[in-house]
Amino acid sequence: MKPEVLYKYREDSIRTEEIIKNQKIWLSSPAKLNDPLECRIGEIPAKWEEETIRTLEKAQLMGVLMQHHSLRPPKCLFSLSEKETKRWIKRFTKMDHSKKVKAMRKLYSDHGIILSRPENIIKDMRDRISNVGIFSLSEDHSNELMWAHYGANHEGIALGFSTLSDCKLSNQRHCLPVIYSPVKPTFKAGFKNEVQIMAPGSGQANIQRVSFEDEVFRSTISTKTPVWNYEKEWRYVEENYGLFDFPGILTQVVFGSQMKQERKNYYKKLVSENISNHVDFYEIVESKGLSTYIITKI
Repeated sequence: MKPEVLYKYREDSIRTEEIIKNQKIWLSSPAKLNDPLECRIGEIPAKWEEETIRTLEKAQLMGVLMQHHSLRPPKCLFSLSEKETKRWIKRFTKMDHSKKVKAMRKLYSDHGIILSRPENIIKDMRDRISNVGIFSLSEDHSNELMWAHYGANHEGIALGFSTLSDCKLSNQRHCLPVIYSPVKPTFKAGFKNEVQIMAPGSGQANIQRVSFEDEVFRSTISTKTPVWNYEKEWRYVEENYGLFDFPGILTQVVFGSQMKQERKNYYKKLVSENISNHVDFYEIVESKGLSTYIITKI
C-alpha cells in the first residue's frame, strides 16, 4: 500500500535550496543511479525473441490482407490498378513468410511508408530504458543509514511529497514501488506494445515499441538487489530524464538530527516564501534509549 507521503533525502546545499525555490526536481537517467546493476533486463531467450518477431511480422502481414478485403470496389492497393492489385495479392499469398515480409515492405516503401521492423523492438527497449527519468523517494523518514548516506551525515533535510489528490505520485503509471530481487526481469511471455503511426509520405517509419506500461519494462526500471531493501524505495518515473515539476504537493520538511538551528530557520523561511500550501516541519531526534531515531513535529 502506498504511503500518504514519500520522502526525498537531500544534503543542505544550494541545489536543495533551488529545488524549493523553483519547485523543480531532476530525474536522473539509469546510468547516474547509485547501483550499477539497476535497470537491466536479464538474458532474452533466442527462441522467444525469434517467435516474438515472427508474431509481430504476421500481424503486419495480416494488416495488408485486411486492408485489401476492407476496400470498396475498385479494390486497389495504393497506386496499383485493380488488376495489378489482384496480381500482387495472388503472388503474395503463395510466398513463404520471409518473402511475404520483403514484398510487403517494398510495397509500402514504394508508396512512401516505411514499416517498423519488429527485430528492432528489443534494441529499442534497451535504448528506452537508458533514457528513462527516475526520481528516488523513500517511505521511511527516519532511517539511520538513509540519513547518513543521502542526508549528509544527518546534517541534511528530507522533503515530504504528498501522494494524495491528482498528482504524478498518485498515478501508478508514474509512481512505482521498488522490487528487491536477486533476479533480473526478463521476458517469459508476450509484451504490451504500442505503435506510433507516421504521416504517409513523410519518409519516417511507423514506430513500434514496447509500451511504457509493459510489465517487464516497468519491472526493469523498478528492481534493485536485496541489499538495498532497507531504503523502502518508491520511484517517480518519466519516459525521459530531465527537469520536471514537483510530482506531488510538498507537505513536509524533516530536518536531520545534526542540522544547525540557523539552517532550520533558513529553510522554514525559504519554504514560507516559495511554497503556497501549508507545510509541516519535523526534526529527527535520538530516542531515549539511543537505539533508534524518531521524528518530532516542531
